[in-house]
Amino acid sequence: MEAMLQKIARQLVSMDEASLMALWDTYHSRVKQFEPTLSWEEACIIFGLIQTVRWKNQLFNDLWAAQKQAGPDGGEAAPEQVEQPFQENEEQPSGSERGKVIQFHPRRNS
Repeated sequence: MEAMLQKIARQLVSMDEASLMALWDTYHSRVKQFEPTLSWEEACIIFGLIQTVRWKNQLFNDLWAAQKQAGPDGGEAAPEQVEQPFQENEEQPSGSERGKVIQFHPRRNS
């Protein structure tokens, strides 16, 4: 199972985000029109994968920019100098402190 997921991840990493985002509206529309079918479930998975690549790229860019800023004279910083977004043993927020779900929307070229 893990090997299969790693293969999927390698394939997704090699894809261009712009090409994937061209499919965003198509799969967003399919997912919005619920049908209890395998086709709808597959559309959800594909839509989630598109969203995941977009999120990964945003996270990568944010962390890379933070790393560049943390370095001396604009150079690269050691990874331990950059604030990491995921910390082990962090307290989980209580019900009223939890964040909200943010909807993803396609980028609009303007």
